[in-house]
Amino acid sequence: MLNYNTYVGARKATYNSVFRLKMVKTQLPFYGYKSHKKYIMRIFLFLIASFLFFETNAQQKGLSALYEDHFMIGTIYHGEQLGNNTKNRDQKKEEEIIEKEFNAITAENCMKPMHIIGKKGEYNFEESDKFVEFAIEKGLTIVGHTLIWKNSAPDWFFKDEKGNKVSRPVLIKRMKEYIETVVSRYKGKIKYWDVVNEAVDVFKNEYGEKYAKLKSTPWYDIIGPDYIEIAYRAAHKADPECKLLYNDYNMYQKEKIDFIVDMVKNLGAKGVSIHGIGSQGHMFMKHPKLHQVDYWLKKCADAKITLHITEMDISVLPNAWKHKGASVEDRYDLADKYNPYSKTVPKKVLQKQAKRYKDMFSLFLKYSYNIERVTFWGVWDGNSWRNYLPMIGRTDYPLLFDRDFKKKPAYYALKNLVIEKE
Repeated sequence: MLNYNTYVGARKATYNSVFRLKMVKTQLPFYGYKSHKKYIMRIFLFLIASFLFFETNAQQKGLSALYEDHFMIGTIYHGEQLGNNTKNRDQKKEEEIIEKEFNAITAENCMKPMHIIGKKGEYNFEESDKFVEFAIEKGLTIVGHTLIWKNSAPDWFFKDEKGNKVSRPVLIKRMKEYIETVVSRYKGKIKYWDVVNEAVDVFKNEYGEKYAKLKSTPWYDIIGPDYIEIAYRAAHKADPECKLLYNDYNMYQKEKIDFIVDMVKNLGAKGVSIHGIGSQGHMFMKHPKLHQVDYWLKKCADAKITLHITEMDISVLPNAWKHKGASVEDRYDLADKYNPYSKTVPKKVLQKQAKRYKDMFSLFLKYSYNIERVTFWGVWDGNSWRNYLPMIGRTDYPLLFDRDFKKKPAYYALKNLVIEKE
């Protein structure tokens, strides 16, 4: 099977050969020139046909094939139910696109604790098993998401039978048992686990100066800061071959990425198996700035900590996190400003989004020697979490495929970027 390197080599060879043919034609003596003319023309036509074949072959390849020499291109598995608790009616179409375009896949929700373990401690692996089976069948690298996250653990995990807060030993026992049960079930099948998710935040002191630290969560409040180390040791014990990641958002913030890099280095120095940083990529059209992104990519590269871009999308809507939970259907005063493209999105907006994606991926390619994977947080616009968070009822267009499952300008921008780079 022809690969992208073959295509590039053939393209260069075609150009070089055409140039040499021109030289041959100008250097042939007058006698015998006509006898060579048909032969030269046949070679010329053959080379042009070869070039067109390889050019077409490259254009037909999915993104993951074109980026295979740089990093994996991943997406998420929605499964039967979306994050807003509605039924996924387009799972089959999503899976067709996944098979062609991506080579890595992350569980969006089905591997979060609230979806696996019930109130009485019973486990339900029905959807997560389907996810793993699908990924193995399609030959996709699997990312488990996520084991320890304050937003995904059921409340009873942190309480006793009377509803009081459990002790440190009890919560550590529950954590270890949960990690052992889930990770060992998929031992040898899942290559990466997001073990701890979103444990760090940025704060301001009394002088307005920013600093980062571990945030208050039930895990932190009951166990203490060493809950992170305990979690990674438990995950490594359950599957010693699995690569374990720390995943978080807003790493464009200098204080946050500096803290996380130091945390990962310190854990590694203590013999804790932590193999990389997962940096979410939920972005907007103008935020964060490119120099901020470059800082966080360079910070990880300089520290020799492998980086994964884990949740990539670019919203075309205004940042609405200050109105989290509000619905544009109820708040008419907010709808025009925060949901401006409810019917359709202008082409010029999609072109700007394509430019934004190209700028981001240019930076990813710059540091590709330290980046293992870039995962899009969704397959197509219609099922993106951006449509119901932070505000309910919005219509966003953050991904590479539109609501008709057609490739958007951003898709072609990323495809052409890597072709041009070669």
